[in-house]
Amino acid sequence: MKSPPQIKRQTLAEQMADSLQEAILNGEWAPGDGLPTEPELAAQFGVSRAVVRDATRMLVAQGLVRAEHGRGVFVTEPDNDAFADALLLALRRVDARVWDLERFQQIMFPELLAAAVQAMTAADLDQIREQIAAYLAHYAALMRRLAVDGTEATPAENAQLLNAFRQLMTAIFQATHNKVFMLLARPLLNLANFRDWQRADQIELATAVEDTIARETAYFQRLLRALESGDPQVARAIGQTLLILPPEAVQAMQTTPIGERVTIPPEAWQDLQSE
Repeated sequence: MKSPPQIKRQTLAEQMADSLQEAILNGEWAPGDGLPTEPELAAQFGVSRAVVRDATRMLVAQGLVRAEHGRGVFVTEPDNDAFADALLLALRRVDARVWDLERFQQIMFPELLAAAVQAMTAADLDQIREQIAAYLAHYAALMRRLAVDGTEATPAENAQLLNAFRQLMTAIFQATHNKVFMLLARPLLNLANFRDWQRADQIELATAVEDTIARETAYFQRLLRALESGDPQVARAIGQTLLILPPEAVQAMQTTPIGERVTIPPEAWQDLQSE
């Protein structure tokens, strides 16, 4: 015999918070709009001002509103950063590795490119071209500077380069015009970090730098060809080849906690050179 379903009992504050949440999600109040005053809400819902304050605290905890002392309560902009932080924390707690993210991307990325090809406008494609050019210019300038100075990139330089990469990838996510892809862009991209490809071949530093720049440029030229093809199947096929990795790189990713910088051994670079 089945037990009867349990009925969730809600407090007045919870009921009020649910009603206000639904109104915000339905667009009755846009980001930046102020909610009615505390007395107005109390009168509208027939509750005490203490209940209004409790309901407001629930909405603040959900990230839907912010309370400004002396001014009122205002609807917030969607905050994907909080989602991204929570996702990284959850993945770290279950001991996720860089490979978990990479494998997910191997599945998702080809479909992302196919969706972008189907939905993008000419303006979207122009934006992606500009972002790729900006990233590659930034990448080449930094690599050449490091070769001349013989130093490592500063944290600020790494952050700037990573931001340029995220901007161009965000442009691709946005080009799908798919709400789920667009929402997931920042959380997924914030999980990514640099990869240190070690090299064992004995060549001059300047030559190694130019070789690295050429390989990075070729990668993004292939990515751009996928998007310019206008064919989802072509874009999907190119996307699959872009994420193929040598076994040594996979092994390094499997032992590196997600969110951290992975060091890939020289053997993986040699495998890339032999492709």
